[in-house]
Amino acid sequence: MKNTKQFSTVSIAAAFIGTIVGAGFATGQEVLQFFTVFGTKGFAGIAVCTVLFCYFGILIMRISREQNADSHLELVRFTFGKPLGILMDWFITLSFLGVLIVMAAGSGAVVEEQLGFSPLLGSITVILLAFLTVISGVRNVIRAIGFVVPFLLLAVFSVAIISIVLDPITPSKIALLESLESPAASHWPTAAILYVSYNIVLSVAILSPLGVEGRSKKSLVWGGLLGGLGLGAGILAINLAIICGSPEILPFQVPMVFLATRLNPLVGYAYGLILLLEIYTTAVSILYGFTARIAYDNKQRILGASLASIGAIIAARYGFSAAVSAIYPLIGFAGLIFLGGLLFTQFRDSFNSLFKSGRFK
Repeated sequence: MKNTKQFSTVSIAAAFIGTIVGAGFATGQEVLQFFTVFGTKGFAGIAVCTVLFCYFGILIMRISREQNADSHLELVRFTFGKPLGILMDWFITLSFLGVLIVMAAGSGAVVEEQLGFSPLLGSITVILLAFLTVISGVRNVIRAIGFVVPFLLLAVFSVAIISIVLDPITPSKIALLESLESPAASHWPTAAILYVSYNIVLSVAILSPLGVEGRSKKSLVWGGLLGGLGLGAGILAINLAIICGSPEILPFQVPMVFLATRLNPLVGYAYGLILLLEIYTTAVSILYGFTARIAYDNKQRILGASLASIGAIIAARYGFSAAVSAIYPLIGFAGLIFLGGLLFTQFRDSFNSLFKSGRFK
């Protein structure tokens, strides 16, 4: 794997975006809980998280490339050292299981609200497809993610723009949202940082191998910038659309599907299908990250992926919105340690470079 650097700037950006925009981002539920409920201050939060996505995405890929990392294990141990690195390694690995539950619950919510079928059917279908993709290898994982991302972004921006035009934002809608309490955090800066924190923790499973297999350091930088800006633009579009659809949109677990269906039932079905594909790509990246860490051969990978998939399907019965509000903030708070370690590594390397160059002599 390490001698076949094949991924371009666009591929890197698509994989970065695809890892994050699954069940939560593209459904609108994440954006609602972490940004929309803060009203006008939510826009400041979106700006902050866009900058941080760009910065940490590039930083993780750069360090991974320098360490020739096959998985997040090498990255974490280099950043934290062995004792603390072991704890952070297992925190990240267990976080993958938590998010796989969110993916299973999200697919169930889409199938239930859009098609009227049992949520269990949606969970089983998406997780099974993710399982089959993961056991086929990392290149198929990256290709699957990159294939779906353009369709998802097109659907998100189309539904958002049309919704904004047909039902514009009013001061009363913003005031209503600002009267609500966020289940994720009490203040908008905390919500924005937590949002970045848990998403970066989850995306490290894909960003690490991307850093190794990117065509050049330049492609990593531009891929990270393009990916971070794409995520920021998508969050902004969804945030505006949810504000426009308030208050009718608030009771729904999948707000963006409600908006799409309100435009036209066929549009709603199309968006729901694309959303299921995107939930699938996120489930793929998360399940791959988990198995890459715990498995040392093909049999272990299949066994680990099987147990994780079954567990996620069972736990998904507690519901999508409940899973988002319970799992993501918890990962976000613990993930702050991970971000702090990355920052320390960045400053440590910069200091060592200056010292070796003789500038401090």
